[in-house]
Amino acid sequence: MSARFPIAFAVLMMCASCSETRTPTSPAPQPTCTFALSTTALSIASTGASASVGVTTNSGCAWTASSGASFVTITSGASQSGTGTVAVAIAENTGDTRTATLTVAGQPVTVTQAASDPLFGNWSGSITKGAGCPAALPANAGWAGTIRRNSIGQAELVISVSSVGVVNQTLPLIVNGNNIQFAVQIDQVYTFVATLAGDRRSFTGTFSGGGCSGTWSGTR
Repeated sequence: MSARFPIAFAVLMMCASCSETRTPTSPAPQPTCTFALSTTALSIASTGASASVGVTTNSGCAWTASSGASFVTITSGASQSGTGTVAVAIAENTGDTRTATLTVAGQPVTVTQAASDPLFGNWSGSITKGAGCPAALPANAGWAGTIRRNSIGQAELVISVSSVGVVNQTLPLIVNGNNIQFAVQIDQVYTFVATLAGDRRSFTGTFSGGGCSGTWSGTR
């Protein structure tokens, strides 16, 4: 009897360990991913701008942003996880109204950019001498030029009046609503002022310098 006891005890202990139930480890619950955007539409001026779209979601939820047009560039935040912001840059528009679509966290964001100001572009017209002007100045002179925006966003005029020796001079242009003004050196400094038509594609105005004055006009 005493010889069998150790064997019986060992079998009993083995059976006791065999009866233990192991509970499997459950995987960590995945976050519920829903995405809310701060806006689904961006309205941009023709001059271009920077803009941003905010994304609100749960921690651990990944999302991306992409642009469907070359004039809209994602500058930061193209791939993120959790709440964040995507930043975009919209280039200057030199033509008609245009639209593009951003896809942010799987949702469309419409970008609408205004048309270019008709003021900017190529112009031509005539200058008519009035009273008090030197005889050396022609009675009428044709002019041509380009009104553009410079690198710091200011308007400037590149003008040629070949009959009086003005060729591709770059001049600061003052724009105040529908009024424009610039000054150019010929035999002295002449100041040109004009009022743009409602569509900003034509204008009429006057010029003066010393005792000389006259009129001028232009069309886009």
